[in-house]
Amino acid sequence: MSETEKAPAGGSPPNPNLWSRDGFTGTNAIALRSDYTPTYTSVRGPHAPHRFNIFAIETEDQTSPDALPTPVLVGRNGLQLSVSRRRESTPFAMRNTEGDELHFVQSGSVRFVTDFGTIDAGPLDFVHIPRAITYRVEPLSDDLVALILTSPDALGFDTPAPFGMINFGKAVRKPAIDPALAEGPKRLLIRSFDGVTEFEMVHDPIRAMVQVGGKEPVWALSLRDIVPVSYGTRGGPPAQFLSTKDTGVMSFTLSARPGPRPPVHVNADYDEIILFAEGPGAWGKINEAGTITWVPKGVTHHGPKEDVPEGYQAWLIEVRQTMRLTAEAQAQAHLIETSEYGRFGP
Repeated sequence: MSETEKAPAGGSPPNPNLWSRDGFTGTNAIALRSDYTPTYTSVRGPHAPHRFNIFAIETEDQTSPDALPTPVLVGRNGLQLSVSRRRESTPFAMRNTEGDELHFVQSGSVRFVTDFGTIDAGPLDFVHIPRAITYRVEPLSDDLVALILTSPDALGFDTPAPFGMINFGKAVRKPAIDPALAEGPKRLLIRSFDGVTEFEMVHDPIRAMVQVGGKEPVWALSLRDIVPVSYGTRGGPPAQFLSTKDTGVMSFTLSARPGPRPPVHVNADYDEIILFAEGPGAWGKINEAGTITWVPKGVTHHGPKEDVPEGYQAWLIEVRQTMRLTAEAQAQAHLIETSEYGRFGP
């Protein structure tokens, strides 16, 4: 075996193996085993752990302002992750009727002009655009790379306590409506399950005078401003900061935190998708910003230690839908071993 195929030190037997339902919140059972179980020698079929870097994805919107982001991981019922490397402003307004969008800016800077105001975002910022909110995208730099989660169900803040993980008064930024905003494109693209329908409107569909009621639905938040939940030396699962009501999608910070290494684990209900966003520390064998790892549900994995003194920032997404790599992602993806998440094979 090559070095990446050898079983890493999993500790002397017995080795605890955790099986869990509903992610970290459901029933679970632990079996002690004499073997270190995450290692494998070969795999055939699509339900296998991979990694790829979003900087390697060539997107259509990088060269054509009329293009949409490029999907990289898709589910059976509309859930998807897409990559955008837009270099020019969209010559249209967009309205997604199939789900909430959560944009994560990996590099560069960008302006979102929306129904409820304009908001700027930079590296490691999330921008939440709920279903049927109209918006357009204006890159503010020539190195924009963003990962976009589209969830068929509404996403809402879901921190385990009202205080602690997020300073909602300071860290969560809201857009501002500019009544003097110049008229923008009159083309409106409405996304639905069977494609895009294009309207030519009489007026810019975005411009507004003022918001007179309700809570701003659009917001921005930096991953750096989300405090990981830790349990000291005892260890324990991360806590979600955003989720759907049915927890079909849960979003976590998996950034550096104190505690022991996670157990060998089989997640019965969730695919686990992790974006390594920023060092300087490494998360196991992952040290390149923009690297995505995907471990499908039911696949045994261990996962690197998160107690990294140098620090790092990472975003974990757990999804009930079974995901698949698109052709664009498959062309850049590599199988991984599921201990330290290094590349599988020589």
